[in-house]
Formats: sequence, C-alpha cells, structure tokens
Amino acid sequence: MQSGSGKPSIERYMVERLRRLHQWRLYAPRVAEAARRLLGPETRVYVVGGAAEDRLTVLSDIDIVVVSPRAPRGPERHRLAIRIRMEAVERHGVPWDYPLDIHVMTPEEFEEARRRYYRRVVEV
Repeated sequence: MQSGSGKPSIERYMVERLRRLHQWRLYAPRVAEAARRLLGPETRVYVVGGAAEDRLTVLSDIDIVVVSPRAPRGPERHRLAIRIRMEAVERHGVPWDYPLDIHVMTPEEFEEARRRYYRRVVEV
C-alpha cells in the first residue's frame, strides 16, 4: 500500500484492516464449520468482544469462542485452537492472516465467562 509519493500509507493500511475486520460475518461460520468437524455437531460457536458489541477498531481481532463438552484441558486446548484455525484456512477459505483469536471452552466455562466477561455474544 503506497501513497501517491510511492511511500506506504498507514491511513490506507488502517482503512483496509478495518474493512477486513468487518468481514467477520463471512469468516466466523467457516471457523464454526471447522470446529464442528473436529469436535462434533454439538459444538457451539460464538463471536464475543468488539465484533459482537459492534465496536471494532483497527487494533481489534475477532474473538471466537468454541464451546464443546469435548474441549480438552491444559496445553492440548491451545493445540486444538490452532487445529481449528488451520482447518478453517485450509478447508474453508479463511485467509491465513485473518486476525482471529480462538478460545476453546467447556459449556460450564463458557457460562461462567458469559456471566462475568461478555456483554454480548453472537451465536454462529
């Protein structure tokens, strides 16, 4: 991205990044498909944070919570979030550099988080 003088334009970059962030409604269902393929059809997927609350900024990412009774504990949970992301990229067309933050939780953990932290959730 360059301005008329041939130099990169931070303003154009920020506008483009914000435009891409607003495409979360296109990409969140693809992440949900990937999560359900890996964890089963009972898996629930929610968008939380700035996207759900309609307050995205250029510094935002898209927070997606994957809720499953099969959610692993410990380090395996982080590995599963990476697998979900890779599945979404490789099989469902989510751009590899799309700013996603995937959180994996059990239903009980999600209900606690929902009560304590999330003002609004959007089910995918």
